[in-house]
Amino acid sequence: MGVIRNPAVLLLMDWLEFVAYHSANSCVALSPGIAQGITRRGVPESRVLTVPNGCDVDLFAADVALPLPEIPGLPPDAFVATFTGAHGAANGLGAVLDAASELRMLGRSDIFFVFIGDGKEKPALIERAHREKLDNCLFVNPMPKRALAQFLCRRANVGLMILDNVPAFYYGTSPNKFFDYLASGLPVLVNYPGWMAEMVTAEGAGVVVPPRDPLAFANALTRMADARAATAEMGRRGRNFAEREFLRTTLAQRCVTAMESAAATRSDREMSAYRRWGKRALDLLALLAVLPFVLPVVIVVAVVVRFQMGSPVFFRQVRPGYKAKPFTLLKFRTMNSARDERGNLLSDEKRLTKLGTLLRRYSLDEIPQLWNVLKGEMSLVGPRPLLLEYLDRYTSEQARRHEVKPGITGWAQINGRNALSWEERFRLDIWYVEHWSLGLDARIIWRTVRNVLKRKDISQRGHATMPEFMGNDQLES
Repeated sequence: MGVIRNPAVLLLMDWLEFVAYHSANSCVALSPGIAQGITRRGVPESRVLTVPNGCDVDLFAADVALPLPEIPGLPPDAFVATFTGAHGAANGLGAVLDAASELRMLGRSDIFFVFIGDGKEKPALIERAHREKLDNCLFVNPMPKRALAQFLCRRANVGLMILDNVPAFYYGTSPNKFFDYLASGLPVLVNYPGWMAEMVTAEGAGVVVPPRDPLAFANALTRMADARAATAEMGRRGRNFAEREFLRTTLAQRCVTAMESAAATRSDREMSAYRRWGKRALDLLALLAVLPFVLPVVIVVAVVVRFQMGSPVFFRQVRPGYKAKPFTLLKFRTMNSARDERGNLLSDEKRLTKLGTLLRRYSLDEIPQLWNVLKGEMSLVGPRPLLLEYLDRYTSEQARRHEVKPGITGWAQINGRNALSWEERFRLDIWYVEHWSLGLDARIIWRTVRNVLKRKDISQRGHATMPEFMGNDQLES
């Protein structure tokens, strides 16, 4: 639809889509078009299941004990064609007003359109209806689902399945309103080709009109209004179709069966596409996307650090990476080199400068590690790289944190960061090693941004950073 136009963002989204499909053991598509799109990305058809939105036939059932919503200006004997849901650009509701104008010229004052919902285009639609004196168009605010169900079941005559004439919509959408109409026993008028139009035609559950043909639209409604018994029979066929194919319980069981089958065929050590190469691709594409925003920040911070703290601007330290291989970690310097009378460096909290505190508060000191990510020494997400001297202090279980690349942020960072004990931190690191995936990494990145903005869990109380890890004896004491 052209909402997102940034080439880097589009490229990143395309790669995320590809990696997500190939990382999954099974893909569930909402429509045939979405399923075809997944298989076009190289996913076998055997791993793709189409499960559309379902029909709640219990909710959408007439109940005379419940109040019937009143629509101001709607005559009691009017033939009602209703549209429910968002009034957005993609819905192309101008086509309905075009048909309303044709009906007005045909003198069919007995046919009314009721628009229920809200959206960006609603004010313009109302203004046009007033300007053209289309008093057969009534606009209603969104209403509770139970009230809507009673209106559809007991007052409406036709449900309008309207979308703009965009080929991607033909097989790539699965709007809830279509299934609500079927569950309500309403015949459906569809104004675009595709899988829903094909189902309506095959089941005799409504009518299909060509897109952007207001006269055909108006004539179809005229025929339906003049043959109300036949129109009601279309609705009954639609309800039967809903009960046969689209019950929510049936569709839910289909999903459960697919998930159980995927789980049964998945080996414990299966390497998904994301684990093989998708994580690295995500790192590089994310760097490409954020570079225009990060580079000015790097320049400004570097200048400020150089002006206030002198050289060097960057803090460099050798840390163990993937499989404990050493690499040089980069950070902005946040501490001075103050020493005591014996020449020993003062404690971290005494050497931490005001500028350093500010940089750490917003994690700006970590930005240079994007260079480590670019070189492949680190990833955006993974256990934080600790000190080389800790390697000999790990238990065999704790050493497993080096089975993946270290990260700028990680599972431990969003669950306590430096406020955690070493035991808690290692436990979270190992959990990540055993469970990392595209979904988990996306969750970690999102929560990292949130925690940074909230300035949450920056350090342990009484320490500028984590206290030194002294080994397993420290955990037991």
